[in-house]
Amino acid sequence: MQQITAHVENNGQGLYSVYIEEDMPFGVIGDGWTIEEAKADFLESYKSACEDHLESTGDDVQVPVVFVLDLTALLYHYKNYLSLAGLSRLTGINKAQLSQYVCGRRNAKPQTIEHIKKVVQDFARDLLNDFA
Repeated sequence: MQQITAHVENNGQGLYSVYIEEDMPFGVIGDGWTIEEAKADFLESYKSACEDHLESTGDDVQVPVVFVLDLTALLYHYKNYLSLAGLSRLTGINKAQLSQYVCGRRNAKPQTIEHIKKVVQDFARDLLNDFA
């Protein structure tokens, strides 16, 4: 295993949670009121679990962690910077529907998540190109 992917979620009320889906010899989670707090909590737990595992088995399973945000966490985190009206114009998705994703009342379909991801990445690339 070269690295593990840690998924960052938001409960729609501000609490972020981090978890892994990889097959590890132990479970690790983290949480916090900001993404940074949740990541730090996760990394502290992960490091401790890896050290305990190494001590008890002699097997070093610690590998780098890559964090990815789910749609709700992304939208909630950037809600003060990306308005739902603006995101609606970019994606073509109704503002009310985006609001439901932010609050966690609805889950977007995988193709909707991919569409939003592509549109936001294209928008970010356009911004960077405009400053070049």
